[in-house]
Amino acid sequence: MPTVPPHAVALAGMLAAATSSKPRITETPASVRIEVDLPNELSPVIRSTILTALGGADRYGHSRTESGDSVWGEFDREAKR
Repeated sequence: MPTVPPHAVALAGMLAAATSSKPRITETPASVRIEVDLPNELSPVIRSTILTALGGADRYGHSRTESGDSVWGEFDREAKR
């Protein structure tokens, strides 16, 4: 499988720094997905940092489950950067 693209690694680093959580990276032949758990409380600055970081992804979203919230960003492998 191809290596994780630099822009996906950068997003993982930004999300880790903003949330103090370890990102999960899922690879497929067509895309790379970075997902991270959110802390219970987010300051306005951290929220803005997370949204700015996710804005560089091809797709992004928010998941809410009984165990907590997480955000994710996906990059297409074929997209021109």
